[in-house]
Amino acid sequence: MTAGVLRGDALAGRVVLVTGGGTGIGRATALACAQAGADVAICGRRPEPLDEVAKHVAGLGRECVAARCDVREPDQVARFVDDVLAGYGRVDVLVNGAGGQYMAPAEEISVNGWRAVHRLCVEAAWSVTREVATRTMIPNRSGLVVFVAFSPRRGIPGMVHATAARAAVENLAAGLALEWSRYGIRSIAVAAGTIGTEGLRAQYPQEAIDEWTRAVPLGRLGTPEDVGELVAFLATPAGGYVTGTTVVVDGGVDAWGAGRPVPTLEES
Repeated sequence: MTAGVLRGDALAGRVVLVTGGGTGIGRATALACAQAGADVAICGRRPEPLDEVAKHVAGLGRECVAARCDVREPDQVARFVDDVLAGYGRVDVLVNGAGGQYMAPAEEISVNGWRAVHRLCVEAAWSVTREVATRTMIPNRSGLVVFVAFSPRRGIPGMVHATAARAAVENLAAGLALEWSRYGIRSIAVAAGTIGTEGLRAQYPQEAIDEWTRAVPLGRLGTPEDVGELVAFLATPAGGYVTGTTVVVDGGVDAWGAGRPVPTLEES
């Protein structure tokens, strides 16, 4: 855990809920917000990493509600939000960090594979957002909803199912920012580039990781903290005029383009 860049009271008195909060970007976001003074709630499918994050948060002197929850299941989402509201009474910031994808040539992606990715990255994100917004943010006339998207934003070879899903949440963020502005709710997509999480290194071959690294103008993969600290800043009053947009944190990848040679034409 690295030291936060924000003041220790930048998020004092705020409650931040992070899905997928036990690992990767979700973990870094929860810790960055706790370091800035927020109480946090985290959920995920594996209890061990959630417990570890909860211990770190406690060490910072902040409260943490941590619970196992499959965000694809609305009844589990409702129970988790029940626990959070019972503990804190409200949620000020929701970070939809849970997600999942896999690499596959487009022509080999089955309908079930497509549905699995979209169910987790789009439908579950909406399920959590609706539950939190209707039960606490809309009644309180305030809140911030963050969706994690992808960069480059123009599509990634071998990931068309996942990039389509993340493009959907970008548009969801923009639409909600317009529709829920009357309730004082902000909505933002954060488009992360290739982030060097433990999950990335375990799931993808080193050749792919090396290729992605060569495509980054800054010459390195991002860290979970690069994204987590940004989200924490957006949750502070200093980020209070940012809404309805996508904030890109990718070392310049989206500006550079694909950063790789075009594929060789194949003979029929």
